[in-house]
Amino acid sequence: MKTAFLKIGLLSVLSFFAWGASAQTTNCNFTRDLWTGLVGEDVRCLQQYLNSNSGYGTNYGLGYGANFYQFGYADGVFGPITQQAVMMWQTNRGLPATGYFDAASRAKYFELTGGAGLGLGYAGSGYGYFGGNSYFGGNTVEGQAFQRITEALQMMEDAEDEIDDSNRSTTSAENSLEDAEEDMLDAIKAFFLDRDFDEALDKAENAFDNAEDAFDDAGGNDSDREDAEDAINDAEDAIDDAQNEIEDADDDGQDVDEAEDLLEEAEDALNDAEDEFDDKDYDDAEDFAKEAEDLAQDAIDAID
Repeated sequence: MKTAFLKIGLLSVLSFFAWGASAQTTNCNFTRDLWTGLVGEDVRCLQQYLNSNSGYGTNYGLGYGANFYQFGYADGVFGPITQQAVMMWQTNRGLPATGYFDAASRAKYFELTGGAGLGLGYAGSGYGYFGGNSYFGGNTVEGQAFQRITEALQMMEDAEDEIDDSNRSTTSAENSLEDAEEDMLDAIKAFFLDRDFDEALDKAENAFDNAEDAFDDAGGNDSDREDAEDAINDAEDAIDDAQNEIEDADDDGQDVDEAEDLLEEAEDALNDAEDEFDDKDYDDAEDFAKEAEDLAQDAIDAID
């Protein structure tokens, strides 16, 4: 499979952009606490600041994954090495060496740099490899395309793992994953080379959909399917019980109008559950089935 190579390729392009951005000034506008695991332009600006200050550049070469970012520039990912650099900076500035860039650390930074400044244009915004606003353009088509590319890459990785672990025939899943890989290559080309963000978003959507199909075909949603099936069966039993209770009550001359209305709503919800199940939307199918079961119970309770 080419998925791992695609992911590495995308990260390579990201690193190029990060390297180009690192030459800018380090006048950061921090608006939140920063700690290990966070990703964002404010993290990158902090890293850039630490790199540019005497005593930190030599010891601070950002590491991401298997030392992927090995050239000492800022990548925007608050990892263990970033934490160590923050601890060194805090120690030298008379702050508790927590590695947590908190309000006291921000205040010290602004004191040393003469205020919050104008930032770098993206300061305070977040970008994520798998969610959040994009480093590339925020809430724009550019940002949406980048975010969908990263989401599709994650779904492709999940599908590949599911295929590797599957005990069933995975031919269909592998074909869908290959389609996703081709779409992803087109998305990356459109985004980074052609700068056609609409096309990149469209291709990334296709890549995500194909990867999701591969995941499903490999058995990734088996547990969700079983849960939905169980919920539908429970709803059918509850509706049958309600129908019997209503018929008995009607024979005894009781008022069953409200109960019949509720039973009809339950049957409608069950139909919706079955439709969602057919569409492979198992979460919604389970929700509708549980609603049907609740309505059936309400129908029994409404018998006068």
